[in-house]
Amino acid sequence: MTAIADYFEKNRYVYLSNVIDEQTCKNLTDRMFGLHRAGNLEKDPQCPLSDSVYGDPVFDKLLEELTETLSKQLGVSLDPAYTYARIYRPGEVLERHSDRPSCEISGTMTLGFEPNTSVWPIYFAKDEEDLVGLPLLINTGDLVMYRGNELPHWRPPFKGVWQVQVFFHYVDKNGPYKDHKFDGRKQLGSKKEAASSGNKIFTQPNGYMISKCDSISPGPITFHTGFNPAMTFTEEECKKIISLSDTLYSSKATVGFENNGKLDTSVRSVNKFEIALEDTSNHWIFDRIGKAVAEANANYFKFDLLGMIHGIELLQYKAEENGHYDWHVDIGPETASSRKISVSIPLTNRDGYSGGELELNNGTLIKCIDEQGSITMFPSYMLHRVSPITYGERWVMVIWIHGSGRFK
Repeated sequence: MTAIADYFEKNRYVYLSNVIDEQTCKNLTDRMFGLHRAGNLEKDPQCPLSDSVYGDPVFDKLLEELTETLSKQLGVSLDPAYTYARIYRPGEVLERHSDRPSCEISGTMTLGFEPNTSVWPIYFAKDEEDLVGLPLLINTGDLVMYRGNELPHWRPPFKGVWQVQVFFHYVDKNGPYKDHKFDGRKQLGSKKEAASSGNKIFTQPNGYMISKCDSISPGPITFHTGFNPAMTFTEEECKKIISLSDTLYSSKATVGFENNGKLDTSVRSVNKFEIALEDTSNHWIFDRIGKAVAEANANYFKFDLLGMIHGIELLQYKAEENGHYDWHVDIGPETASSRKISVSIPLTNRDGYSGGELELNNGTLIKCIDEQGSITMFPSYMLHRVSPITYGERWVMVIWIHGSGRFK
């Protein structure tokens, strides 16, 4: 066993220097910014401020090229799973987490960062009880290999301008996750949705059956102070968000999608303001929502998501305007077809209005929790409404989390 392999076996991580040269790092950094200019990078719930790409052919090719060398250095027979690359943006936070099976043995490499700034450190814990962790500064072209689903890891708030990072994910060819080779895809360099879903269709005398399906039909889930207070908005934050309307322009919300929307106050009566995704001063709002969605999706919905791709609707329902929104679903044609999770956040204390309840119907009427600052999430295909306001006014934030391709 080599010294590197021995260190990796004992510590479950190892720092490897000069894995790729400076020019290659620059070329790959330029590629990421080129993909961004072309609109080919995506937002993801784990790091909603940043721009990401899954399984890019150039990065996946490098993943494959490194497989044999890394296998020898680590003393583990590796199979490639997938790559993931990000341009980290100011204020980003990578919450403490461990990775999924396809990231059994992973590597993180810094490709570039804003000149005259510092590299963003990554922290690794020894175990679940270790809350301090070991900070590592990864220089450009260097690679830290680690057991991703064993070692909790995280990054503090990013204070730089930008940093480009690429993750190389592998599985042990002889290990418990060997079936996660290519991350379920048919080949490297392809998107996840192009892979088999894992459902095997087979013929029975009475028709077609599908195996490996679960029996969960997800409904609404609400993060509130009694359930998950870290992923809610405080009363002060709610008031701050409502005050944004002082500098924003309102419009009457329409019914329908895209350019076919029509004003019909018998169906929908509400004033709408937009909190733009591009406004960096409000990214803390998107960040809070993104973390809640990531948590709910990982443990409950399990949809294929891209993230938030547009601004937040800040809505004002007023009693004197018969504020309400009749029964409807949020999915529809064009961009609405990729909505997966609907998010609703009441900003007004319940003492300030009557009526205005968010209600869902899946065969049974469900009245959602309307605690100020709570975050309610539900599948965008669920029938729902906001009942008429009979007193006062109700402020609420609404946004949709999109996924790639069709609903899955």
